[in-house]
Amino acid sequence: MHAVIQIAAYWAVAFLTLGLAMVFLNIFFGIIGNDLELRSLGAEIATVGVASLVEAVSVWLVISFAPTATRALVVPVIIVALIYKIAHFEDWSRFDIFMLLIFQVVIGCFGVSLMFGHFQMAISILIGFAGVLAVIASFAKDLI
Repeated sequence: MHAVIQIAAYWAVAFLTLGLAMVFLNIFFGIIGNDLELRSLGAEIATVGVASLVEAVSVWLVISFAPTATRALVVPVIIVALIYKIAHFEDWSRFDIFMLLIFQVVIGCFGVSLMFGHFQMAISILIGFAGVLAVIASFAKDLI
């Protein structure tokens, strides 16, 4: 497969998971009474686009040239966190960025489990993540 097609496919998946993570994180923060301050829709889409492009190119580089160096994917995670910290410098804390990345990982793992037909694993991921979110919400409600 041509490299541009591979990068475009990785970018689409990264854009979808990061976009869904933003939506679900906003819903979760609305439920617990915390306000996730977002920019305009265009600014958020541009931020998601740039961050997902960094993720896609990084995954493509690792898969294509160094498949045993999966630990190198920590670097794009740090870059994406910096992109979001710069884009929401005054509004977001480290917790918000960490939660966004965790939401993206869970959405990605859930999607991969469904795609490969591991429905029990997908349900386990959802139940486990819902439990973790319930614990976080109970602590957050007590702090407010």
